[in-house]
Amino acid sequence: MRDQIVESVSATFLQVVEQLTYMFGEPADKGDILDVDGDYILAQMGFTGDVNGTLSIAVPSDCVAEIAANILGLEPEEMEASSMAPDSLGEMLNVICGHVIMAIAGKGADFGLGSPVIGPATPAFLAQAVEDSDWLGFLLEENLVLLGLVTE
Repeated sequence: MRDQIVESVSATFLQVVEQLTYMFGEPADKGDILDVDGDYILAQMGFTGDVNGTLSIAVPSDCVAEIAANILGLEPEEMEASSMAPDSLGEMLNVICGHVIMAIAGKGADFGLGSPVIGPATPAFLAQAVEDSDWLGFLLEENLVLLGLVTE
């Protein structure tokens, strides 16, 4: 059963990100994140209803502005990354979360989403996520991204 959920979550994540940000992705070895230079941003949101839990995404800091620009239909240099980028990452997580819940609980799932919480992802947190089976690795364009789904 777990393999079916992982497969469904992976396919849903990649499809939503491609449609929302025009960034193409594929599954990747999450352990490679330990070799990546640079800071990561962590976005997390809780959800309740037919399924309860938390969905999280860790994205390289320098990729967040590109995600925001793609969502907003702008060039990265046309926007104020410091103000729009975190909100856009939160919105991306919001959309992904809704689709992931429907993928695992069905199209008619009843659920409520909390507000996204955005902050830095420490190296210790990333190392823990690599060891945790609730986290998956993806390569979006050339950026290694982690997605974590914890259900109660």
